[in-house]
Amino acid sequence: MELKIKTTELQDMVSKSIQCASNNKLIPITSLMNIQVKNNTLTLTTTDATNYFYVSSLEKVLCDDFEISVMADLFTKLVQKTTSDFITLIIDEHVLKVKGNGTYTMELPLDENGNIIKFPVKYNSDDFRPDSGIVKLSTVKTILNFNKPSLAVSVEYPALTCYYCGDAVVTSDRTKICSTDIKMFDEPMLISSQLMELLGVMSNEDINVSATDTDVIFETPTERVYAPKTEGIETFPIDAINGLVNQEFPSNCTISRQAVLSVLDRLSLFVSPYDNRGIYLTFTKDGLTFSSKKSSGTELVPYSSSYNFMDYTCCIDIEMFRSQIATQADELINLSYGIDNSVKMKTKNITQIVALSVDDRVEG
Repeated sequence: MELKIKTTELQDMVSKSIQCASNNKLIPITSLMNIQVKNNTLTLTTTDATNYFYVSSLEKVLCDDFEISVMADLFTKLVQKTTSDFITLIIDEHVLKVKGNGTYTMELPLDENGNIIKFPVKYNSDDFRPDSGIVKLSTVKTILNFNKPSLAVSVEYPALTCYYCGDAVVTSDRTKICSTDIKMFDEPMLISSQLMELLGVMSNEDINVSATDTDVIFETPTERVYAPKTEGIETFPIDAINGLVNQEFPSNCTISRQAVLSVLDRLSLFVSPYDNRGIYLTFTKDGLTFSSKKSSGTELVPYSSSYNFMDYTCCIDIEMFRSQIATQADELINLSYGIDNSVKMKTKNITQIVALSVDDRVEG
C-alpha cells in the first residue's frame, strides 16, 4: 500500500493534528496519530482523550482505503524535517516506511491482540443538528488573546478552567476577570481551554457548529473537532462575575499602554520575592505614579485624559496587571478606579478586571 502526497500539504496537516495529541503516558491513544484513507481522502486523527481532532486533505489522494496509527511525535517531527517535494508512505506488514529525502521505517503500534490500532468512531453525523450555528475564527482568536490570561489553572473550581460562552464570553481565575461582549452560541456553553485552542488552529473563518444534547462538532472543509459538552455550567459564578463587570467606578483616566508596559518592565526589577509581586498605584493630579513597596523605584505616567479625578492609592499584583494590559491593542488604556477591591479596564467590547492586593501601608 503506497500513498504519495506533497510534503508541504502533509506538513500543514501534521502541524495542526499534533495540537490534540496530549501524550498522556497513562492513556496510550493520546500519543498516537491515526492515518486513514477513505474514499480517496486522507485524514489524520489525534485525541487528548476528550476531544478528537480530524484533519483531512483538501485534494483527493490516489490510494486504496487503509487505516493505521503511528507515534504522533516521531511521525510529526520526521515529516516537518523533510525537504523533498513529495513524501511517500509505504505500509508493509506491521511497519510504515516514510520515503522523502531518504527512507525511514517506523514500527506500527499494535493492540493486545497483535492488530494495528484503529481509533474509535466517536459519533454519528446523522445524530447532530446541522443548523446549530457558525463560529468565526476571528472571534476565537480574539477570545484566546483577551480571555485566556484570566483562565483558572487550578482545578479547585473546575468550571473556572473553562470559557463561559453565554451572552458574553467570560473567564475568571478569582483574581482576574475578562468579559468579551460576543455571543458564540444560542445557548450558554462551557468550552474547555483545550477545545478553544483547537478551534484557534482551524483554517477557515467560518466554523460550522453541529450539536446534540451531549456533544458538539466544529467543522470546516478540512478540519473537524468532536467534543463532549463540558458539564458543570451551573457551577460557573456568572451572576457574581457580571455584577463585578457591571459595577460602577467613581473615577476614570486614560494613559499610554506602551508607557505603562515600559514602566512595569523597569519596576519589576525592584519587586522582591518578599513583596508578593505587589506594587503601588497612586492616582495624582499630574498622572498615575507606579512605585515598588520599598519606594526603591518610582515613576509617573501622565494622563491622556481624566474624569472625576480623586486622590487614590492601591496595591496590585504587577504580573496580573501586566498580563491584562499586554493583551490590549489600543494605544490608550481606559482605567477605572476608586473602589476598594479592583480596577477595571475597558476597550470596545472587552472588559477586564484585576483584583487589588492587600495594601501594606493601610494594614500597618
